[in-house]
Amino acid sequence: MKKISILAALLLFVVSSFAQRELGIRPTETGGPLMFEQAAYDVQAYDITLKVDPKTKTISGITVMTAKIVIPTNVIVLDLDTPYTIGRVYSEAGGKQAALKYERKEGKIWIYFPATKQPGEMFETIISYSGIPREAPRPPWIGGFMWKKTGDGSDWISVALQNDGADLVFPVKDHPSDKASTATMRVTVPDPLVAVGPGKLESTAKNHDGTSTYIWRMTNPIPNYSILFNAAPYRVIKDSVKSITGEMIPMEFYILPESFEKGPKLINETKKYNAFFEKYLGPFPFRSQKLGIVETPHLGMEHSTHIAYGNKFQYNEDGFDWLMLHEFGHEWWSNLVTASDWRDFWIHEGFQSFMDTLYLEEIKGKDAYFEAMRGRAARTRNMQPVAPREPKISYQVYMAEPDYLKSDGDIYGKGAVVLHTLRYLIGDEAFFRSLRRMCYPTKEMEAVTDGRQARLVNTDDFLNIAEQESKMDLDWFFELYLRQPKLPKLVTAITIDSASSGSHDQVMSLTWETPNNLPFPMPVDVEVNGKTRRVELKNGQATVSFTGTVPVVDPKGWVLKVQ
Repeated sequence: MKKISILAALLLFVVSSFAQRELGIRPTETGGPLMFEQAAYDVQAYDITLKVDPKTKTISGITVMTAKIVIPTNVIVLDLDTPYTIGRVYSEAGGKQAALKYERKEGKIWIYFPATKQPGEMFETIISYSGIPREAPRPPWIGGFMWKKTGDGSDWISVALQNDGADLVFPVKDHPSDKASTATMRVTVPDPLVAVGPGKLESTAKNHDGTSTYIWRMTNPIPNYSILFNAAPYRVIKDSVKSITGEMIPMEFYILPESFEKGPKLINETKKYNAFFEKYLGPFPFRSQKLGIVETPHLGMEHSTHIAYGNKFQYNEDGFDWLMLHEFGHEWWSNLVTASDWRDFWIHEGFQSFMDTLYLEEIKGKDAYFEAMRGRAARTRNMQPVAPREPKISYQVYMAEPDYLKSDGDIYGKGAVVLHTLRYLIGDEAFFRSLRRMCYPTKEMEAVTDGRQARLVNTDDFLNIAEQESKMDLDWFFELYLRQPKLPKLVTAITIDSASSGSHDQVMSLTWETPNNLPFPMPVDVEVNGKTRRVELKNGQATVSFTGTVPVVDPKGWVLKVQ
């Protein structure tokens, strides 16, 4: 099979960006600076009822949001995409409904309470709405709904939201810093479609109008963009895999009938991927729910417990499905640990891209790993920081600001190579302990399945963990590689050793040149006459004496630098 890579996916993203500019399409925003009216409350649960009509490409819904006040306020804000019409906004208590005053301002709903609510107070909003949802122009990168057909002409409905926000489906606090503790989706679709959502299938009901309602409930914290559904005349393949905890993880693959015979192989491959991730990162986080896969008309997305899979069962020259490996790994890097702001999105994509490359080492050896990392290093764009300090919307970290035309895949590839370089700096033992602790801070957390293991994180969390595990100061490393875009340059020069009596003794000087003269005491391997040793550059400088062949600096390509 032809090898397909993350680079190819990013290239497609660039092409789609040109197309959207030509068509006048601009992506919607998700995240960014958190407004007070949203910071004031903490979402506990979403309960979403949807009726989906593929003939008219419309949905109608009711969303119940349960939340807790954390800052006194008499007004809150929810996001809802502009194509929808709001029916009612109200609350319910003691069997009685009470209308809530609200205003619609562009893509936001401002809801006013009769009196200021106090910290710790629980409240509920119920919003009914309907309309023709935004269609995805270039899924999954530019998101929305997809109204497609299967090979036999059946309806095939899919949704992708990561870069555009869950407000394309339901009223939501559209910010990565707030994951609902539970999410329920009650999706009604025409027969014979089967609707698939997050968590466990609680019930299925046949209705009198030729539709069926599927109720899915996720009882672990879940990112907003994973609260969605897919629908098709799916068949389901059920299996299980044993976790390193000893528990059996239920596996469910919702697959098109035309693809059914190809399903078992992907399930068996996914079992291998699970063993790999559990080995390095700890147990599969959602053992109480399911390891779910859903066949989709778009390439794929890391929807928690219902991974979107659209790679058409292609296995690369190394024998594995890169898309399934990548998206499944996001159950750890995205769904277990979630960046609290898009500025730290590299924790999802860079960490998982590192794991993608580590898998090559696992199955093919260290040389394959080094070759892949050298390729990633050569493709870094270095146009903007991988982990800027200021809040960002999702597209700002995917693309080079302010022009959405310029793809910047550095949160993927550069993020992976930064971790590769850190691995060299602090050593395998400290590095892999750091990865596992980033997923599970304590051994006790690895046994938890009720959601307490899921966390919101940022780049400094990993910095602190890596410093603790390595017993090294790493501020300088994170500052240069993540907080600003430019790479260091290693300058070498060769001179005759005047202090030596040998006429052929020479000295190679090594000097780091860094942007803004940032401190960078990065060691580097130097190969002298076939022997490799690690040379410390504590003040950014060092010398190496040699005779004969000129030393080879960083022969394996451990350190990310100007080529």
